[in-house]
Amino acid sequence: MQQRIYLDNAATSYPKAPAVAEVMASYLLNNGANLGRGSYESGYAVMEQVQGVRKQLADLFGASDARLVTFSLNVTHALNFFITGMLNPDDHVLISGMEHNAVVRALVLHGISYSIIPCDEIGRVRTELLPTLVTSKTKALIITSASNVTGTIQPVTELGKLAHQYGLLVCIDTAQGSPTVECKLERECIDAIAFTGHKGLLGPTGTGGLVLSELVSERIRPMLGGGTGSFSDQLTMSPTFPDRLEAGTQNIVGILGLGKALEFDQGEQAKRMTDRLLHYLREEKRVRIIGSKHIEDRTATISIDVPNADNAHVAFALSQEWGIETRVGLHCAPLAHTSMHTLHTGTVRFSPGYATTEDEIDVTIGALQTVLSRT
Repeated sequence: MQQRIYLDNAATSYPKAPAVAEVMASYLLNNGANLGRGSYESGYAVMEQVQGVRKQLADLFGASDARLVTFSLNVTHALNFFITGMLNPDDHVLISGMEHNAVVRALVLHGISYSIIPCDEIGRVRTELLPTLVTSKTKALIITSASNVTGTIQPVTELGKLAHQYGLLVCIDTAQGSPTVECKLERECIDAIAFTGHKGLLGPTGTGGLVLSELVSERIRPMLGGGTGSFSDQLTMSPTFPDRLEAGTQNIVGILGLGKALEFDQGEQAKRMTDRLLHYLREEKRVRIIGSKHIEDRTATISIDVPNADNAHVAFALSQEWGIETRVGLHCAPLAHTSMHTLHTGTVRFSPGYATTEDEIDVTIGALQTVLSRT
């Protein structure tokens, strides 16, 4: 049986944190009650467990009240909640040239105009250009904390403070940054944080949410209507949080799995293995590193272009011959590829995780050398 070397943690983490599956199975086998629907012991127990996960996330993202941690299916849903709940079609927002389609397509779908803050050669936002793009209709800055293409870490605190000087709301997409890039709600720079549970946080898919400042919680409109288990006599959505943004039954089993994942200290293994691969790639003349060549500027994600070969063929050979699983293409981020001049070629992306070993990276390096020798 062929070995499997999983280097696609930027798409979703694997393996998940220890005991995540056990916690999820335990809920399904031993509890199974809905959230906020039953006045009995198992219902109260699961409510307490979910509230505990909210508290973990409130601590991670700096929320003043755990009730302002609202769950959704993923970070894409969370970003749509912010965009539809805080903006109107005649508003204008600023985004970076490294944004994922989770932001761009949502803005286009809901008819909200945007301007792109250009990036430098490694994909870092040029902060000094933000003021030149603000108009009388600009209401918000929505920006990723780290690129899913280059791994480039953005100066979100600096950008947030500057945006606040112009009266803009600031929403951070932490899908690729958490937990490597610290991001917390701060009165002077960050108003909302969209997160996903299945990537760097090592939880299951189908988990994510929007963490709100008190200011945003006072203004946000619900995107969905439905049952919450509270204020059931009213035909409008609950005025209280988190129910106001949580219509319908939530992914309870996933939320409990995420809570277990948040207890796990994954250390710096992913960054160390990324640096090990980066050390080789810096010296490899047959590839082009997209973004910074230094680990200090990036998360555990590396994209490369092979000028003398089809990137898809490189990724296919790594998978078929060595069992090395990467991602090739545009990674749902055409803006980032436009900024990095790789829109027509895409990239081969390597994203190690906490369980990646030195031997796996060394096999990958050897495999790359073999594939590149054929070009």
